[in-house]
Amino acid sequence: MIRKVLLAGALAFGAFALPATAHATTMAPLSQTQLVDASELIVRGTVTDIWTMLDAEGRVWTKAQVEVTTVLKGDSSTRTVIVSQLGGVHVNEYQIISGAARFSVGEEAIFHLETLGNGMTTLVGMWQGKSTVRIDPDSGREMAVRLVLSQDAWYDHRFLPHPPAAERIYVDDLEADIQIRVDQGWDGESIPGVSPAELDRRSPAPKGVSQ
Repeated sequence: MIRKVLLAGALAFGAFALPATAHATTMAPLSQTQLVDASELIVRGTVTDIWTMLDAEGRVWTKAQVEVTTVLKGDSSTRTVIVSQLGGVHVNEYQIISGAARFSVGEEAIFHLETLGNGMTTLVGMWQGKSTVRIDPDSGREMAVRLVLSQDAWYDHRFLPHPPAAERIYVDDLEADIQIRVDQGWDGESIPGVSPAELDRRSPAPKGVSQ
């Protein structure tokens, strides 16, 4: 049976267990600043399609097509991006990756992205790299909500639980913080899984500013 993983404080979703290949992963927690520095592309957009595929080695990948509305970092001409996550359910293949992000059609989110060696675009920090846009029922402001949920569990972004009021992150504040960090560039502090040379390429400091 596959263990369901939920963020502390999240409400339980309707879910079912499947016989599967479960994969454990080591994932370092990343701050928002680290997410920005490690990203090659940060966009806001809406998921318009989701599918799965097998690669040449028989691994399942879950794909989400995102129609981009705003580019916060990276190529400003980006209009569509395919976000790939290792793991998922493909026909009778169940390969569940702990910590992978989830997607549903119609979901609007902010995506922190990087390119893998195989050319696929994926989220930085797995589920940490996606913040779903939800409306705060108290203020009417847009919130950025992050949730981790097993890949074999039912998922619909419309039913994400609202974070406690004191823990809510608002989209306009998040976007402003991202822009500030992009303008500042990488500060020279190490980030797990990304080499200094790669960080310098992804988030160069402004000319004349030493790291």
